[in-house]
Amino acid sequence: MKPVPVTLPPICAQRIRPECAARIVGVGETALLAEPLLGLIASRECPGQVLLETLDRVPEWVKAGRVIVSGFHSPLEQQVLRSVLRRKGRVVKVLARGMSDYRPTAEEHEPLEAGRMLVITACPSQVRRTTRETALERNRLVWTLASEHYVPYLSPDSPLRAWVASQA
Repeated sequence: MKPVPVTLPPICAQRIRPECAARIVGVGETALLAEPLLGLIASRECPGQVLLETLDRVPEWVKAGRVIVSGFHSPLEQQVLRSVLRRKGRVVKVLARGMSDYRPTAEEHEPLEAGRMLVITACPSQVRRTTRETALERNRLVWTLASEHYVPYLSPDSPLRAWVASQA
């Protein structure tokens, strides 16, 4: 799949720095960005009870037609992605690297073709690996795109914790 420039709908464009918006490329259904987005951010490590409580919410989100935006990188976020896609829900996946070598997973092919998924990045194509800095930038983009936020768990030592607290 070849990434193409993504034109953000006005509701998203007004929340994002113009230089960041100009770099966004993606594959999939760009119309998903015009929907109210539920941003999901969670630390890599989280208690099992938090994972279960979050997964319990997925059916209600899908039934309500919510579009979930996330990096879907942490184990909790990955489980949510699998659950949403199995239920034929809609997602926007934000990468913390460029898309020049992006290959959808087997479970992403059908949702991308069916218009239920969009994969985007603001990273230049030469960024081939996720770093701590690109992960933080990705999570900031997720936060900025979202009209509502769900943060089930941030570890005490997470650099994102202070940033999320400053956004409240």
